[in-house]
Amino acid sequence: MFLNSDEVAITFKESLRLADKIEQPYSRMGFRGRVRIHEIVDEFGNTVLKQEKDNLIVLRGRTFALEKLFDDPIDPTASGYKVNLNRTICLFGIGAGGADVESAPFQPFTPIYSDESLAIPVSFVTEDSTKYADQDKSNNPSIIESMSSEQKHIYYNPIIRDNGSTEYFSKIFEVNPQWIFNKTTNEVYKKIMLKLASNEARGYMINELGLQIAQYDSINNVYSDTELFSRVTFDTESLTSLTKALLIEYQVFA
Repeated sequence: MFLNSDEVAITFKESLRLADKIEQPYSRMGFRGRVRIHEIVDEFGNTVLKQEKDNLIVLRGRTFALEKLFDDPIDPTASGYKVNLNRTICLFGIGAGGADVESAPFQPFTPIYSDESLAIPVSFVTEDSTKYADQDKSNNPSIIESMSSEQKHIYYNPIIRDNGSTEYFSKIFEVNPQWIFNKTTNEVYKKIMLKLASNEARGYMINELGLQIAQYDSINNVYSDTELFSRVTFDTESLTSLTKALLIEYQVFA
C-alpha cells in the first residue's frame, strides 16, 4: 500500500479499537459467552437460579469460527488442531477439574485461552453389564446395564475401561439452539439449553463445562473429530442427590 505524505495507515484491528470507544446501544461486543445455571427444585420443573458466569471461547473455538467464516482450515502442523470444516457446535461435556473440591470448592479456577479439554472430564452415564452384581452400582441411576435405543442418540464419545464398562463423555443439546437477534440493541447470540438430569453423573462433584465441536454421521450414529469450543468453571455442584437436576442456559454472543 502506498501513502501520500498526509495520509496515515490504520489497520482493521486499530479500527475495531476505535469503534469500541464510540458510544452505541450495546457496547459489549466480541465473540464471548454467558452461562446461567438453574437447579430444578421439584417434580414440576420449577427452578432457582444458582449461578451466572461468563465463559471463555478458547483459542481453538475462535480459530474454528474463522476457519468456517473463510472456508479455510488452519495448518494442522502449526496448530495441532484437527481439520474438519463439516463440524458444528453440537455437544457438551462436564467435568470435576474446575476447582479444588477438597480445599476450595467454591473458588473456581479461571479458564485459559489455551485449554483444549476439560481438566477432569466426568461421564454422563456408564454402561456396565455387571451393574446388578454390585450394590453401589445397583443404586446409581447413571450406571446402566445396557443402553436403550433412545440413550444411544443422547450420549456419545465413549471410552471403554479395563473392567469392560463404557463411559460416555458427551451429550447432545436438550433442544436446537435458538437465535436471539435485536437490531435496536445491537445484540445477537445463540441460546443453547443444556440439561443435566437426575439420572446422570450421580456421585460426582462438578465445576466445569464445555461446548464441543464435532461432525455427526447419521448412518453410523457417531460423532467424530470432537474438540473443545469453550469452557466455563463454576462453584462446585454436588450430584450425590438422586433427585437434583441442573438446567443450563448457555449463550454464545457475536
